[in-house]
Amino acid sequence: MKRFWRLRELSTVAILLVEVLFFAWYLAPDDGRSHPFLSTDNALLILKYSSIYGIAAVGAALVIISGGIDLSPGAVIALSGVVTGHLFVVSGAPLGPSVAAGLLVGLVSGLLSSLLIVVVRLPPFISTLGMMGIVRGAAFIITEGKYYDVSSRLPQGFAPLGLPADWLAPVVMFTMAVVFQVLMTQFQWGRAVFSIGGNETAALFSGIAVGRIKTSVYVLGGLLASVAGVVLVIVQGQGKADLATGYELDIIASAVVGGASLAGGRGSVLGAVLGTLIFGVLRNALPQIQGATFYDRLIVGLVVIVIVVMDQVLLRRSHK
Repeated sequence: MKRFWRLRELSTVAILLVEVLFFAWYLAPDDGRSHPFLSTDNALLILKYSSIYGIAAVGAALVIISGGIDLSPGAVIALSGVVTGHLFVVSGAPLGPSVAAGLLVGLVSGLLSSLLIVVVRLPPFISTLGMMGIVRGAAFIITEGKYYDVSSRLPQGFAPLGLPADWLAPVVMFTMAVVFQVLMTQFQWGRAVFSIGGNETAALFSGIAVGRIKTSVYVLGGLLASVAGVVLVIVQGQGKADLATGYELDIIASAVVGGASLAGGRGSVLGAVLGTLIFGVLRNALPQIQGATFYDRLIVGLVVIVIVVMDQVLLRRSHK
């Protein structure tokens, strides 16, 4: 199985590389102008906005590997940003406590989702669908349809964590990816998450505290979504209730394209980040092709299906 995952991650890297090479060739200018796709500025732009999805996709991968699903990360991103923006702009609180409050949103929403799943025993789909509506609704109630201009209160040349603002999201994403990849592969907690996703009954009889592990997974998923929300507000400079609308499916798709099985028990945190970058390149390059903008969703859907089919073929061959 380890050999399969090495092959799976290598195949995801290969897909990303082929995608980049194709757009570098297809979008190459023939009149001496600078390349619109293959440039440092464009690469940073792809990383900057893909990383928002990527941070949340790390959490989504954890949930999916455990055999669950979370439909609320987009709403959590929005509410985290709204809470941070409200405290920072309206209440005049310092940035640190405002960010802490935004992160608390993810912890609370993840905890509530896990209680509905573990204690009330609702299906994850229903629990997180309801949580998505509650959290998004709370964001609209707080803002009353307005937005918070966070950038107006940030000092000139603001450098969070000593980094240029454009580099904040990529650094956070890759840091989270490395931390959780290590936790999932080198620690007992990660092995327990895989065991629960593979066979929850067997995991229970082997002495794993299934309820506690599930709770920790959903809490971490919510926390990572709120990290994405706080980073998005700082990078974009606005806190709005309609931020990250529709992100849920893109976040889940990134984790699945990166190798996470919706059946549970299989997946990779680093793979989720690679899946995010695959979609990030598509979203960046397609608008540069005349008429292709209208085919954006169609192409992304086809990519998801093709890559998951490839995943199933590789998995069957690995069992032979």
